[in-house]
Amino acid sequence: MAGVHVNEASSIEAAITLSRRIDPAAMTGRISIIPVVSQPSQYRYSVRSPVDDKDVHWLYPGNPDGTFSEALAHALLAEWAHDAVALIDLHGGDIGEIQAPYVVFQRTGDDRIDRRHEALARCFDTPLLVGLDPTAREKPGRSCTALGRRGRAGLVTESGNHAVLDWAAVDWHVRGIVNAARLFGILPGEVDVRRDDALIIDRYVFVTAPADGLYYPTHEPGIRVERGARLGELRDVFHHRITDVVAPAGGIVMWRSCLQFAKADSWIGAIGVPMA
Repeated sequence: MAGVHVNEASSIEAAITLSRRIDPAAMTGRISIIPVVSQPSQYRYSVRSPVDDKDVHWLYPGNPDGTFSEALAHALLAEWAHDAVALIDLHGGDIGEIQAPYVVFQRTGDDRIDRRHEALARCFDTPLLVGLDPTAREKPGRSCTALGRRGRAGLVTESGNHAVLDWAAVDWHVRGIVNAARLFGILPGEVDVRRDDALIIDRYVFVTAPADGLYYPTHEPGIRVERGARLGELRDVFHHRITDVVAPAGGIVMWRSCLQFAKADSWIGAIGVPMA
């Protein structure tokens, strides 16, 4: 599924492209596609639903008796995908985001299940795999986290930048999904990605703006930084320095904001902390 965040153009286009590229006669099983999940938002360009001002991405497993977005999250997992061997939730670069391509899966603490989830994540051509700590399952979150509560497979895939349609990112998503379908025997052929250099990230730490100001970043996604490293600085409109932005943890810069204005306490990036 795609379009949980309606500005993430490359992931939406990937879902549309996939529906046109796959020959149903070649399949053993079924691939179900929703190109735009958050339809009330699609002409409002908003991450949050205009119905209840909530972001469905962080609400799974949802609540059938809750608000619109909570009920939508529940319906996606409990109804639409209830019998799926895997759910792949396509994302990638909302307005103001530049990122490295990466895949998120949920670890459970059960080695057998975790190996299966990691094998699915490795269907995508990226050196960055975010295997969320099992404790993430204790509260609402991403679709893959809610599925992980029951030992079910799910991924959140991220590729694309700043709400711009990027055909390389589209192809990255499509190729990964086709590989996943091959892994499960739904499509013929072998998985054609082998990344021996993939780094497992087990903690995802958001970088927040320490003050209001204009943001001047110094590090691009994919770069490794140490805890406390200077990621950039905030300045006022006269170019006077307000304060530095520093890394809250050591790891890989997963994404950064490309918007010039940053509001205090807003997310302006994230650090992926490698598994020890």
